[in-house]
Amino acid sequence: MAILQFIPLLLSLTFLMRTALIMTGVLKGPILHSFEKYGDTETVYFPLPSLLFWGGVFVVTSGFWLAAPLRSWTVLVIPGILLIFGAYYAFTHPEIAEQYPQIFMSYPSWYYELRERTSRYERRRIAYMWLGLPYRMRMAFNGNDRAFNQWADLVIIATIPFEEDIGDWHDAQTNGL
Repeated sequence: MAILQFIPLLLSLTFLMRTALIMTGVLKGPILHSFEKYGDTETVYFPLPSLLFWGGVFVVTSGFWLAAPLRSWTVLVIPGILLIFGAYYAFTHPEIAEQYPQIFMSYPSWYYELRERTSRYERRRIAYMWLGLPYRMRMAFNGNDRAFNQWADLVIIATIPFEEDIGDWHDAQTNGL
């Protein structure tokens, strides 16, 4: 029975670590994956619901583990349930993050800077080029924001002619402009 209680605790710790790695900028893949989607509205990476949910699951499961020494399971379980409800509210109301991007969308810093200086089309191109990178290159860019930003700039430069009308670009090339 104790092993069944250990699984949610381990799972919540794993996802909390994953969210922490994303928010610190060490793991870029999940955010870049959100740039790939087509549609009318662009999906914005908002880590608060994930952080609250997995934090709540961790607090609830650790509350059940610590219920015997504390002689009360409500000490940790009730705050955990409140965190889970907070995650649900943050998930269903993402407009709060869009109203205050400096607070809710400033981490990771490379994501905030990339959103400020690129268009949706350019971010989509960066996301699809990310998929074509070898695994070791992605790991190198995960650990080095400066190298990642330089690579993203190269992707943007490489896609500039295709963003505008191809005919105008071709005319400029043939006329020597």
